[in-house]
Amino acid sequence: MRAASSFAQALTSYRPAVRALTFVIGLTIATASGQAQTTQQGPVTLGWVKSTANLLAFIVPKIGEKHGLKIESINFNTAVDISTAMVSGQIDVGVLTPIHLIRAIENKIDFVQIAGNARGNTGIVVSKKLNLKENDWAGLKKILSEKKLKVASSRGSINELLAIAELSKHGIDVEKDIDLINVANFGQHPQALRSGDFDMIITLEPLSSLAILEGTGTLFTRPYGTAAGDLNTNYVVQRSWLAQNADKAQAFVGALKEASQVLSSDKERELKAAVQLTGMKPDILSAALANNRYDLGNGLPEMEELARLAFERHYSTRNVAPELKQHVDDRFLNAATAGR
Repeated sequence: MRAASSFAQALTSYRPAVRALTFVIGLTIATASGQAQTTQQGPVTLGWVKSTANLLAFIVPKIGEKHGLKIESINFNTAVDISTAMVSGQIDVGVLTPIHLIRAIENKIDFVQIAGNARGNTGIVVSKKLNLKENDWAGLKKILSEKKLKVASSRGSINELLAIAELSKHGIDVEKDIDLINVANFGQHPQALRSGDFDMIITLEPLSSLAILEGTGTLFTRPYGTAAGDLNTNYVVQRSWLAQNADKAQAFVGALKEASQVLSSDKERELKAAVQLTGMKPDILSAALANNRYDLGNGLPEMEELARLAFERHYSTRNVAPELKQHVDDRFLNAATAGR
């Protein structure tokens, strides 16, 4: 449990200071086996947050060697810190949620998505005391007709917006029917159920699986049934960097494509990587990874819906949906998947 708590805190601390753990993967060229020498693309700096949803970022530095890349991988506490590091030029590529891309566009920061990452990773978990089964919407509405439930959520997160959309789809008004309380640090969500102070949490993996497997919570639903889909994270760069480093971007997306194939086809390796990354128990991680899928597609229609939701909920000052297509560049993924 100590490892789980430590990992959860590392996932979600909202301090502005960056705590970066850097490791550099040396560049090697496979010539002894008779393979053609890979074109050298030079270094790329990647910023990401430790999460089971970001296993591609964890293994891509080694795979990047085959694509001529020397990838310097840096862990940050939050996506906000990653955005700041991108603007300052500390890193070249960042793993962000679509909501962070939306906020960048809103603030006239010229970020461009070059690939998706993973989908899923969100869970709505209810207290065991409510005696609700998965997707028991009728049961939930009956409880809500009698009292408001206290719901812990990280305000403005991708997880919260997907959950709000799902609740609304089933006729639950989050403004009137529940008491949605901002608990910014995701690491505190399992404890919110554990303490009995909250009836429900809207959270991410592996914390939703942790709350379920430790016996304090029950999975109510995965909120993927709306037009926003199961969006989670993507790979983003600054347009100015991209203009000067198209070859690096192409090699990087090619490495991502290979990494996604590796993890999708070898679940044992996927679990081993998750254990190595997080230090958490395999049963928790297996459950978390079941709520995760690798999809490098742009997710543009879903992001446009998310932008509408963000504006509707006053998490952004304007609806940037019409602008999003100008901030998605598919040419690298199209080239990486051509002929496959």
